[in-house]
Amino acid sequence: MMEATTRRYSWRRELWLLMAAGCAASGCLIPQDDTLLDAVPEFMNRPPRIIDSLVAPQQRFISDFGADGCDLTFEVAVEDPDVDDRIVVHWYVDYNPQDPRGPYRQYELASTREPRRTDRGTLLISLASANNPLSTPGPHLVEALVTDAELVDRVVRPRPVQLPDGTTINNPGFVVTYSWVVNTVQGDCR
Repeated sequence: MMEATTRRYSWRRELWLLMAAGCAASGCLIPQDDTLLDAVPEFMNRPPRIIDSLVAPQQRFISDFGADGCDLTFEVAVEDPDVDDRIVVHWYVDYNPQDPRGPYRQYELASTREPRRTDRGTLLISLASANNPLSTPGPHLVEALVTDAELVDRVVRPRPVQLPDGTTINNPGFVVTYSWVVNTVQGDCR
């Protein structure tokens, strides 16, 4: 007798579960978007990075430039996950925002189709050369601004991107910096 009751409750439970599943399955369906893309959208720009371990000179404070040597080479190594970006190193020496001027030198890094550029942004300063920006004894600031977009008055400009629907958005550009303080001293470089 107990066996027949258990079978009957088992059968009712299975029927109830089947009805519950049917009700849940008959709920509202979410309509699908049928808009097709004409092309794959362009990725948003990602910032470049200065590799600290490959920067030269490694010390950020150079206290006696001109005492032991007359030449000083500054280098930055850069990587950018966007391998097709145009990377430019802008070198500034003693930049004054009250009297803004363009960069002292610019150097475009060659694209290698790899994130890390094999080329380095290099600035050679020689105290023996005329019109040297570090020739005046005292402290100086040397800056490397690395950018993957146009740089106007040390401000990066975003690139407008045309979307398939005709609208335009701005793809941001980035600038990263590295700086050194150089104290020039009187020496035998001239």
